[in-house]
Amino acid sequence: MFCAKNPEMIDGRKITIWPQWLAALAISLEAIVSGLATGWASPYLAQLTSAEADIPLKLTDTEASWVASLLNLGRLIGALLGALCQEYVGRKRVLLLSGLPLASSWVFNICATSVTWLYLSRFCSGIGSGMLWPAMSLYLGEVADPAIRGSLISMNVNAASVGGFLGNAMGPYLSMEMFGYVSLVPNILFVVLFSLIPESPYHYALHGDIDEAEASLKWFRREADVKAELRQLQDFVDGANTDILTKLKDFLLPGNLKNALIMFGLNVFVYASAYNTMSSYAEIVVFNSGVSVTPSIVVMALGFSTIVAGSTAVLLVDTLGRKNLLIVSSVGAAVSLAALGLHFHLLSLNFDPERLTWLPITSLLTFNIFVSYGLIPVPGTLLSEMFPANLKNLASLCIASGNAMLSFVFAKSFQPFIAAAGETIVFGSYGLVVLTAVPYVWYLIPETKGKSLLEIQRSVKQ
Repeated sequence: MFCAKNPEMIDGRKITIWPQWLAALAISLEAIVSGLATGWASPYLAQLTSAEADIPLKLTDTEASWVASLLNLGRLIGALLGALCQEYVGRKRVLLLSGLPLASSWVFNICATSVTWLYLSRFCSGIGSGMLWPAMSLYLGEVADPAIRGSLISMNVNAASVGGFLGNAMGPYLSMEMFGYVSLVPNILFVVLFSLIPESPYHYALHGDIDEAEASLKWFRREADVKAELRQLQDFVDGANTDILTKLKDFLLPGNLKNALIMFGLNVFVYASAYNTMSSYAEIVVFNSGVSVTPSIVVMALGFSTIVAGSTAVLLVDTLGRKNLLIVSSVGAAVSLAALGLHFHLLSLNFDPERLTWLPITSLLTFNIFVSYGLIPVPGTLLSEMFPANLKNLASLCIASGNAMLSFVFAKSFQPFIAAAGETIVFGSYGLVVLTAVPYVWYLIPETKGKSLLEIQRSVKQ
């Protein structure tokens, strides 16, 4: 199955995991929608900035960079709204609420007659995604059995890759208006299906509603007697329902602040890998590399490779562990970026781009594969695991806000960085930064596979 031990037989007891997978599959519909918003950028920015494309709306390079990066700025607002709402209404309602700005973004996309509509569309996509991802990591981390927790979260990260692939595949053939209509379908299905699934038992326990917490556990575990797990759940959330000043004071304690800084540092490497930037500019990068293959075909192949690699990560994250996947992912991404930088250096020396076609395609394929193994899925899993119950919302707010700012900075600076230094230095610099993630992960990231949330807290405090 998905871990070293059969997840249906843990510590001599038979468990039922299909309700947890069902919840993850329902959430994956919204992850696909978020991925569609990311995948939209590559084909449509290429069209909107092309002099040859037969479309009425045209963008300057500056307008295109804002369209690419406003999604990430919206994620900051979404992270703030999501964290505030989670504290009072729970993970489930925040996940459902994330569907509203995402749906609005497709409505704005359908109505787009000027760049202002696109700005609104991308900003709303960002708000919805900013609400979705922290809540998703926390929700799945709380409802999943430890044996499959990493797999459930990785599956939803991979669902976003499916959305990105579909966006890249549909973009060259559908108008922006039709793309918006198609993207509304999984958005609506998610709201309908996820409404039928219970709230996290942790949320109920946190607010003292033990009967509802027990009912939720019974739904996810399909067991008549969940008293032992309920007691462990109460131990985990004990003292968590405190005022904001107390939580802030606890967050600033050396151990908790250290974990927050470790997670922020890990995400610096994630965004320095340029995976988020490349998803917006993939078709432009492929075109500039001078390949003899149609750029949109290459981008579709890249999206498909991400899905395949992400599916493999779902199988491995609870078997090989978080640290090993992060290290392999970092080395592979660094080498791939260096090879892509080498390609542009060879082009500057007047090498024939047709003879070099294999190099950028191979570099981009291996890059997508390696980042999908670890740098993309693992940080979300760690976010759900590394913080005590009373600090989960505050930690997710800080980390999601930091991620949004990192994503915005890297996306907005990509075009000016290319213009100032050229592709060789840009991709070489990204590769060098990502390579330094190896010692960082080895010495600072804890291994959490197979442990309950209470066990993880006991280990990180040692």
